[in-house]
Amino acid sequence: MSISPSSFIKLTRHMGYFPHRTNVGLVESEDGLYIIDTGDCELDGKDIIESCMVLFPEKKIKAILNTHSHLDHSGGNFYITNHTDAQTWTSAKEAAILSNPDFMSVFYWGAICFGDLRDQGFVPHNANTVQKILEEGTLQIDRDITLKCISLPGHYFGQLGYLFYDKSDGKSTFFLGDSCFGSQMLKKYWIPYMLDPEKFRESILKIENNEADFYIPSHGEMCDKKRILAITELNTLVTLETESLLINILKKGPATHETILKEAADFAGLKLKLSQFVLIGTTLRSYLSSLADRDMVSYIVENNEMKWCLKTPDSSN
Repeated sequence: MSISPSSFIKLTRHMGYFPHRTNVGLVESEDGLYIIDTGDCELDGKDIIESCMVLFPEKKIKAILNTHSHLDHSGGNFYITNHTDAQTWTSAKEAAILSNPDFMSVFYWGAICFGDLRDQGFVPHNANTVQKILEEGTLQIDRDITLKCISLPGHYFGQLGYLFYDKSDGKSTFFLGDSCFGSQMLKKYWIPYMLDPEKFRESILKIENNEADFYIPSHGEMCDKKRILAITELNTLVTLETESLLINILKKGPATHETILKEAADFAGLKLKLSQFVLIGTTLRSYLSSLADRDMVSYIVENNEMKWCLKTPDSSN
């Protein structure tokens, strides 16, 4: 669904969102509009500005609040900040990446990206200066609106969730970023990108322990409390099943990372393209690192190959 005035869904007196490839949140305050994430391209930024002008002709965009710095959440930043007076707000770690987009290629690929990866959007084209660093805690936006910033790492370094409370009608909306994924997203991508599955599961518990009337995953449908509990359980199960898959692969014997990636993709019936090879491959490295830190797997380096293996009492590196 495109970002347009007709697509806007109002949730409370002052809050709503645009359903999109990456959902875009909107909060109307006394002094302006707050946008939560900006889609994945400059066109999304243009559509956000034009929609706001129609829906709220007396209000200007005051700030973009990025949940994290991935391109599909910040792709419209450059257009919006260059066509309005909007500031960009996010956590310190995500600000460092937005300000230095070349960092992202190293996180994905482990080196500077080559041409085909750059062409597929692995490197954002424009740096984005962040004016306000957000930390976990509560901000009073105006007399009616309170913002609680909640640290939700795991998917990425300094991801934040934004829990807004609207005093005027007593309703609250929790914008979750990629701290959990909708069921259709999980079915489509199977293993979502992740830096740390343990921290991801800890963030899931934070979601479950923070009450809201509306929960908005960046990729998926709006949820009430009952629905979000089902979604968070599914997300937790996906991480545990991925760990179980890796352990079952290693029961066959030591294996290189690329062998593990191939067996995991074969198991899921995937025919990996370049972008999937990179993203799933990086994610599986994160799982292996997590399992190693919990003494569940180990590694050996022999014949100039690094191989992963199950941890045994007499394992040594």
